[in-house]
Amino acid sequence: MNRQKLALLFKLQEMPMAPDVKLAEAVGVSPPTAKVWLEGLKSEQVYVGVQANLNARKLGLQVYDYLVETSSHDSLLAIERFCDLHPYTIYRARVYGGGTHGILVQFRQPPESHRFLQRAFGVFQDKNLIKSVRELPTLLPDYCSIYTRPRLEAWEPETLTWKFDWEQWWKDNSSTTQSHVEVKRTEPVETFQLDALDAKILEIITRDARQKNIQIIEKLGLDKNAVGVQQMVSKRLKRLQEVVDSYSVFVNWTHFDVYNTSMVVAHASPDVTEHLHAKLSNGQFPFGSSMRKTPNGFVWSTRLPSAHLSELITLVWKISSDFEMLTIDYKHSQRYGLWAETFNEKTGSWKSDEEFILTNPLKKLKLL
Repeated sequence: MNRQKLALLFKLQEMPMAPDVKLAEAVGVSPPTAKVWLEGLKSEQVYVGVQANLNARKLGLQVYDYLVETSSHDSLLAIERFCDLHPYTIYRARVYGGGTHGILVQFRQPPESHRFLQRAFGVFQDKNLIKSVRELPTLLPDYCSIYTRPRLEAWEPETLTWKFDWEQWWKDNSSTTQSHVEVKRTEPVETFQLDALDAKILEIITRDARQKNIQIIEKLGLDKNAVGVQQMVSKRLKRLQEVVDSYSVFVNWTHFDVYNTSMVVAHASPDVTEHLHAKLSNGQFPFGSSMRKTPNGFVWSTRLPSAHLSELITLVWKISSDFEMLTIDYKHSQRYGLWAETFNEKTGSWKSDEEFILTNPLKKLKLL
């Protein structure tokens, strides 16, 4: 992959929804070249699409993250199947390290149905399929979580290596200000009003947002030549931007010597946690990562090449009182878009009944 093509991919991460013309201008190539390169990178699975990240609270939903310890590999497969069947799953990935073997799961669902998710975990525990369930702070801006994107400047395509001085980065305070991270913000949010067509559009853009309006119209099953259809869908998309927090490009990091994600669950002082948050905020950290604050420390997940793993461990060991080091299995992970069928057109709200969320998935697993 030449340097300009690589720059185009990294620029796409910075501007996931930018038109080809703008991306081409940013990296100094012609728009047709940028279009061909992007199509080639996608066909080669270097990146697999752009997903809209929704503001769950504006939609009247709540996000829940769990670290589930399973009792065996067969039980792991059962939990993965449950995630596939559950109507509100966002993400699942296998996790292992130390004494923990299990799965990291994330759901986005009506808050009134949270009790059904907890009951499902209870059923799995009664059947000896899981040993324990840990709820983690949610990776949302409302909880002052932070994300970092990979930096092109740190990648050396000639040697296929990443260059980064961890010790110098941590010591350098020239561009660091304390962030005063809060655990949670509780300001009320007015719920955005949807209809069934809105829900279908959200399903499409949470699977792949970087597509032409004509493609979206076709996936909606509408006649693109009907009078007013294109204008109507365009207006809907513009209106729905209010519930989109951001867009993410999903890169196949195996092309960059990155195969799994390291996840650190650490106990640390509030000052250290805030300092780490500030360091990740200043734009110098070169790897894709996410960090969330816990009441007694932080959870930090970062996609690293193996050569930098020891540097991460050394830093965390130095700044924390104790920590747990886990690996998120990139290969055995799955992301899910919003499912339009979860929206009840008659009531104008999300389905939250016991049969839909709890009974049906567990019956299909023969656990009820």
